Amino acid sequence: MQISEKIKNAQRITSAEALEVASYNMYELSRLAQLRTKQVDASGEVGFIVNRMINYSNVCIAQCKFCAYHARAGRVEPFTMTDNQIFDLCADAVARGGVQIMLQGGLHPKFTLKWAENLLKRIKDAFPNLWLHVFSPSEIIWFAREENISVGDCLARLKDSGADSIPGAADMLIPSIRKELCGNKCTVEEWSQVMRELARLGMTSSATMTFGLGETIAQRIEHLDIVRRLQDETGVFKAFIAWPVSPENTAIEGRFARVGAPEFLKTIALARIYLDNIKYIQSGWLTEGLKVAEVALEYGANDVGGVLMDEMVVRAAGIDNRATAENMRRVIENAGFKPRERDGLYNTITR
Repeated sequence: MQISEKIKNAQRITSAEALEVASYNMYELSRLAQLRTKQVDASGEVGFIVNRMINYSNVCIAQCKFCAYHARAGRVEPFTMTDNQIFDLCADAVARGGVQIMLQGGLHPKFTLKWAENLLKRIKDAFPNLWLHVFSPSEIIWFAREENISVGDCLARLKDSGADSIPGAADMLIPSIRKELCGNKCTVEEWSQVMRELARLGMTSSATMTFGLGETIAQRIEHLDIVRRLQDETGVFKAFIAWPVSPENTAIEGRFARVGAPEFLKTIALARIYLDNIKYIQSGWLTEGLKVAEVALEYGANDVGGVLMDEMVVRAAGIDNRATAENMRRVIENAGFKPRERDGLYNTITR
């Protein structure tokens, strides 16, 4: 059976077939991706969330070569927010209609699991309906090591303190690439362990992929395959998000060319076609801008993510895309879809 027929009949494709799909022209990729989208979500709706990203510090021992934000990259002065500053940003987000907080800050030598517990309890006590989507898998591993406890115990304590879900921050799940570009972060095995423990605790995550790091198309598919197999096993992922790396102002500037919009759209389509067990594919407007995010809705995306008030990591690379809830609605409607505001579990708040 031809690959296109398998996709039309809602059948799973292999990694070898995905490699062939990656060579298809843009029209065919869009057509097949839209078929797959309708198979998992025939509503014609596209979601967005009003949220705030709080980057609480840029002092980070990971020092990833593709990051312009950590203090030693020299682009942003070293800083660390106080608990009061973080709390005030949460209060402001709620006052502005925010329903979710994303809290991430890298691997800071002085931030511990006990600190995280105290902060989350304070926020959750004050704002019990605020969804806390907090800390990356690498931060989870960092907390667990510092406390000398298991990953499962670490996550259980965070959950008890108010954590609702964990961002999937996966970078590129290829060991050789991780060793060279982000060797101080968690390994592929540790990242997978975090996801399994989240599922055991009844929590959720998202799967991401930062691409444009010199990887081959086959390696991108290998990354997607890890995600698909973990989803088969655990069902932990609510969404998949692809982020093209922004090499400007980083240690890899001049080494890797910035991925353009066509390559981004092809990757979104490939993810939609291959990840047949994940309902929501997000279009990464933060790096690509709202116009490209609008086009991505024709390539398999059915969520445009959040407004991300005050996001700082991508901005450090010189990219300053911003959005409001009204921007999100217009992008979705312009593409011919129906906007829906959602919560952290992708449940609809308003249509």
